Amino acid sequence: MTAGKRKTELPWLNAAFCAMVLWSHCSAHPITHLDHGSWQFLFVYLLQRLSFVSVYGFFLLSGLKLTLPRAKQPTLLHYWMGRAKSIFLPYLLAVSVYYLWFVYWLRYFPFSWSDLGGYIVRGDLSSHFYFVIGLFQFVVLTPLFRWLSERWSPHILLPFALGITWLSAQHLNDLLRVLWPQSSFRYADRIFLTYFFYYLTGCCIGRRYDDFVVTLRHNKGLITALFVLFAGADLMFTALHVTGIRSIPFLEQVHMLYILSAILFCFLLASLVKRELPGWLSKVDKASYLIYLYHCLFISAYNDLADRLLPGGRVGTLFVGRLLFVYLLTPLACVLWQRTYNQIKTALSKQKKEIMTK
Repeated sequence: MTAGKRKTELPWLNAAFCAMVLWSHCSAHPITHLDHGSWQFLFVYLLQRLSFVSVYGFFLLSGLKLTLPRAKQPTLLHYWMGRAKSIFLPYLLAVSVYYLWFVYWLRYFPFSWSDLGGYIVRGDLSSHFYFVIGLFQFVVLTPLFRWLSERWSPHILLPFALGITWLSAQHLNDLLRVLWPQSSFRYADRIFLTYFFYYLTGCCIGRRYDDFVVTLRHNKGLITALFVLFAGADLMFTALHVTGIRSIPFLEQVHMLYILSAILFCFLLASLVKRELPGWLSKVDKASYLIYLYHCLFISAYNDLADRLLPGGRVGTLFVGRLLFVYLLTPLACVLWQRTYNQIKTALSKQKKEIMTK
């Protein structure tokens, strides 16, 4: 594969996963407040469950981008510095902004530096920050994942990686209790092993990208059939479990099969799109990490505004308003902020060069 060759499917995938994340969190309010015996609740709940593919897809894309061929491969130190600048500094700022919002506007709790530090380390101030904590561990372990994907065959690595991921996601606490019987660990969703398979799969794909895309297209019938089968199974078993008609002890295993088939299906669809993202959507794609960080703040702002202006409003009406508010304002604000930041950065750089030439 030629380094630097444009891969139009990756921005499409990134934008799609970003839209799914927004849907997932916008759905939390109606799921909480709708009658759990109603069809409306079940409908929104099932659509939210289907959207959970996004976070696993983001981890796969992160691993993929790590190992894609580049004209100039950065050193490990430069890579870490770049990740700190583009991923972790924005995260620190976002946690601080959320914390100030909760303290001084919503008045959930008093200000405390130690509490703020704990929220930063644990990633539990808002429900979506766990992703950054997991990603941080993968970045630290970059040498390991580069070596694994370069040195060993994915046909050998990935089945075992899938087993490790399943054990971590479902039984990490049970595993820890083998060593420490009294332990109770509540943060399995922040441990990199829970996403190990998806990130490593991305690393393996990045090193064999063109071959992977060709394989997708040659197996599009099978991929589509698997997606339809496991999406249907996940919806059916989830509906039976949630409504209390049947207890489904293997529900999460079925959901994992759906996640795997959905990632392949989304990748397949993106690979069949020949055109690049439209201009406006390209800007959203470039601001997708900011959108991920701040969309829950916009949801919180909408909920607070709705409580003040429309107390006791209908759940459906508030839901539609929330979707419009979050899907329109979050990308707009993040794109404008990124554009303003880049303009300031360019102006400062230009001013610095002028001073140095004098």
